[in-house]
Amino acid sequence: MESTVSIDQFQEELQSWKHELSSIKQEIRHFEHHLESMASKSLPKDLLAQVEHFQNSFICQKEVIDKLRHDLPDSRHKVENIFNDKHDMSTQSGYRAHDLLSERMDMFRRIYGEVKDHFKRFEAEWM
Repeated sequence: MESTVSIDQFQEELQSWKHELSSIKQEIRHFEHHLESMASKSLPKDLLAQVEHFQNSFICQKEVIDKLRHDLPDSRHKVENIFNDKHDMSTQSGYRAHDLLSERMDMFRRIYGEVKDHFKRFEAEWM
């Protein structure tokens, strides 16, 4: 089901998503610092493997953030163009563009939430 979001609503949501992605990226940096301090200690191989696993997971999450951030229109003019361009077959309409970006944000939140939960359990057990 397509949304019926207005240009103004879409613009506000974009700003909210950008802020959320920036906050998550900062949170990941914080987690990476914890991992770096663990990796600097002499740890058993299995624990070092888990540290490396989380480092790789966070790298992947930052790449997803960068891709999402790149795909979010960064000006009202671009948002208006998306809504007004009836010939753009890649989005089909501003509503469809909104729906696709919203789905991607939801998927990112779900996956990042799982990574974060796993890391928090690991952190509580080993730090």
